[in-house]
Amino acid sequence: MRAAFIIAGKDLRQRIRDRSAIIMGIIAPFALAAIFSLLLPTSQSFHTEYGVVDLDRGPVSALLTSQVLPGVVEAGFADLTEIDDRASAAAMVEGGEMGAAFVIPEGFSDAIASGRDATLTIIGNVDAALATQIAEAIATGYAEEVNAVSLSVAAALGGFTTVQPGAIADLSSRAAVFEPSILVEEAEADSKQMSDKTFYSASMAIMFLFFTAQFGILSLLSERRQGTLPRLVAAPVGPWTIVIGKALAGFVLGAVAMTVLIVASTLLLGADWGNPLGVALLALGGVVSATGVSAMAATMAKTEEQASGWNAILAMSLAVLGGTFFSLDRAPEFVSSLSLITPHAWFLRGLDELGSASGTVADALPAVGVLLVIGAATGAVGLMRARRLVVGR
Repeated sequence: MRAAFIIAGKDLRQRIRDRSAIIMGIIAPFALAAIFSLLLPTSQSFHTEYGVVDLDRGPVSALLTSQVLPGVVEAGFADLTEIDDRASAAAMVEGGEMGAAFVIPEGFSDAIASGRDATLTIIGNVDAALATQIAEAIATGYAEEVNAVSLSVAAALGGFTTVQPGAIADLSSRAAVFEPSILVEEAEADSKQMSDKTFYSASMAIMFLFFTAQFGILSLLSERRQGTLPRLVAAPVGPWTIVIGKALAGFVLGAVAMTVLIVASTLLLGADWGNPLGVALLALGGVVSATGVSAMAATMAKTEEQASGWNAILAMSLAVLGGTFFSLDRAPEFVSSLSLITPHAWFLRGLDELGSASGTVADALPAVGVLLVIGAATGAVGLMRARRLVVGR
C-alpha cells in the first residue's frame, strides 16, 4: 500500500499545483451556492392580510373578532383590518390587497341565541389559496365552538317546562365568554425544508463532488497520453496498486473539498447542515458514490477529454434529476421516484432527515447505506476497467 500512497500523493500535489481541484472542488460550488441562495429561493415565509366585517357587534361575533382572530396576529403570519361593509371587503380581496375576509352578518348573535341558522361568510382570493384555506379552517373551528355553546344552552334549558324571557340570550352570553379552545399559533413540523443557504450549499457540494472525484482516474488517461503510464507499469508495483493509488487520490480530493465546503458554508453563508456525525457519514457516502460513478464513466472513454465530457454530462444529468437545482416536492410522482437512482437525491434526503424536528443520526443511515452501495457497485466496474487500462487490455 505504500506505493499506492506515493502515487496518490503525486497526483494530489499535481492537482493542487495547477489549482484545477481547488477551483472545481471548492471555489466554484461555494460561489454558486452563495449566488443561488440569493437569487433562487426554495422557500418563502408565509404572511397575509385578513379583513373582518363585523355587522353584528354582538357577544357571539366578539368571540371571533376579539379572541380567535387576534391569534393570527400573535402568530405573526397575518394582519387584521376592520372593514365597514361587505362590498368594500370583496373589492379589496379581489384587488389582491387581502388574502381573505371574514363577513359576520347583522343579527348573527341573535340568531345563534334563538337557535336559528346563522351564516359566517369567507371571501377568498383565488390567487391566495393558502390564505383562504387557513381562513376557512379558522371559521370551521369557530363554528364548532359556537355549535358547542348552542348545545350547552339547549342542554341547560332542556329540563325546564317554561322558559323565562331572555333566558336563552342570557345563557348564550354567559357561555360565549368562556376561553375558546381554538388556538392559532406557529408550530414546528416533524419534517422541514432546508433553508435556501443549506439547500444550495449541499446541492452544489454534491454536484461538484463528481467533478472533483474524477481527477484520480482521469490521471490514468493523462499518463497514457503523455507516455508515462508504461514506465509506471514497468516499476515493481502491481496494476491494482496503480489503480488504487489513482482512485485514492480522487477520494481524498473529494473528501477534502466536501469538508471545506461544509465548514465554509456554515461559517460564511450561515448554512445549517445538522448533526455533525450524521453529516460526516453522509459526506463519506457521497464521496464514495461520486468516486465510484466518476470512475465508471471515465474508464468508458478513450481519451482524457472524452472522459471529462462524459463525466460532465453524467454529473449534470444526475444533478438535475436528483433535485439539486430545485426541490422535487412539486414534481410529478414518477420524477420523484426516478430521482432515487441518483446519489444526489439520497444525499439531500439524508440531510432532510437530519434537519427534522426529531431527526437523529440513525434516521440518516438508510441514505448513507444507499450511497455506499451505489459507490461500491459503480466503483467495482470502474476499477476493473481501470485495471484493463493499466495492463493494456
